[in-house]
Amino acid sequence: MNLSRIIAFFCVTGILAGCASMPRELSDHKEIPGGEYTGTAENNRPEEIKYQKLPDNIQYVRASDSLVVATYDKLKAALATDETVLEIADYLFLMPGTWEKIASTGQNETFNKRKNTYTFDAGKEKFKFLYAIPKTDKSARKAWEAVKREIRRPAIYTAEPGSEEANALGSISIRAISTQEMETIVWFSPFKMVEPIFIVNDKYLLGFNKKGKLEVLDEIPYYLPFYEKLKVILIEREQQKQQMSPQR
Repeated sequence: MNLSRIIAFFCVTGILAGCASMPRELSDHKEIPGGEYTGTAENNRPEEIKYQKLPDNIQYVRASDSLVVATYDKLKAALATDETVLEIADYLFLMPGTWEKIASTGQNETFNKRKNTYTFDAGKEKFKFLYAIPKTDKSARKAWEAVKREIRRPAIYTAEPGSEEANALGSISIRAISTQEMETIVWFSPFKMVEPIFIVNDKYLLGFNKKGKLEVLDEIPYYLPFYEKLKVILIEREQQKQQMSPQR
């Protein structure tokens, strides 16, 4: 059974107040067997950042190979140093995974932001998500620096503050988002998949705009518990449909 096909009957509501002025492309969560690519690209990229096969119902906006590669190179350079060298878009979306981490570590009070919510309605259950958008360039920079610190120093929030372990640099990997990761998060996001988009350290989702500026921050593991709940709902829905179907 293909769960992503069944889920097409559900919807995301309450999306992005004032979204008409915002640059990110909204998904309509329609049923698209095999997914839907738009935009032009030949996937002539380093192997680790080639775009992957789409699951059903994913709306994926490709960027030119040259933009994706250039943005990838800029991101690598930015993560190689503590200096802040990454350009940030006018709107920086701190999506639920990132926003929860920033809030839980007490950094949410250090910058001005606008908080919004959106709800994924799965019929039996509603999943409500909170995200934020920094109001100023300075605030956006602080948010990115908070994420960057954890990327470069993975134990910064789990080890003793100020300890050698907390300050230890970790290895950094950057790759394309996988088919499974797309399927995990797509129904909990109001957005289409828009390139350039990268997964850092198998955890952090970083999305960029058409000018190669950072526009979206999120964390994939945040959605796994919601995805597991959703799969149960979908299985139950499919079983009910089969029970109601006329017996031959």
